[in-house]
Amino acid sequence: MQSYSAIVLAGGRATRLGSVNKAMLQVGGIRLIDRVLGTLRLLADQIILVGHLAEGLCEPDIEIVPDILPSRSALIGIYSGLQVARNDVAIVVACDMPFLSPPLLERIAQLSDGYDVVVPRIGDQLEALHAAYRRSCLPIMKEAIKLQQYKIIDFYPQLDVREIDEREIRAIDPKLLSFFNVNTPSDLERANALATSLKM
Repeated sequence: MQSYSAIVLAGGRATRLGSVNKAMLQVGGIRLIDRVLGTLRLLADQIILVGHLAEGLCEPDIEIVPDILPSRSALIGIYSGLQVARNDVAIVVACDMPFLSPPLLERIAQLSDGYDVVVPRIGDQLEALHAAYRRSCLPIMKEAIKLQQYKIIDFYPQLDVREIDEREIRAIDPKLLSFFNVNTPSDLERANALATSLKM
C-alpha cells in the first residue's frame, strides 16, 4: 500500500476577512485547520503545514515548515512542503477548505502513478490547490521560482499531468463541496450554514 504525504498551504493575508488568521476561524464549531487536518490524517502518514498562519499551532503529529522565500505565492508553499516530504507523492490542499472529501483526495493520490501532477478540472478551472504532486516536480518548480514565474499551472506543460474531469469528480463529490474555500465573510456564513445542514 502506497504512503502519502500531505501539504497544507497556510499562507496569505486574508484581507477580505479583515486580515484574520482564517485557519483558526470556526465552521460548525470546529476550526478550519482542524477540519482539514482531520481529513488528511485519514490519508497521509506525514502532514506538513507551510506558511505563517500555522505559527502557534501545536500538533505533535504535524510538521510546520516556513516558506523558503517571504512570498505569498502558493507555488513557493508547495515547493517548500515537497522539499521535506518523506513520500514521493504529496496531497496538496489549502487550509481554508472545510469540506474536503477523503474518497476524492484518495482517488487523486491513487491516480498519480505515472504522473507528476494529478489535478481536478472544474469547468475551465484547474484546481491546482486541491491536487497531488510528486517530488519529481521539484526541479521544474525551482526553475520557475528562480525566474519569478509563480503561477502554478504555467509549469504544467513541462510535466506529465493527469487531469480529472468534472464528471469523474462529481461521481465522488456531487456538489463539489471539496473545492469550497472560505475567502470572505459571506463564504464563512455559507460554510457555517452548510456545516449545520450537513451535520459536518
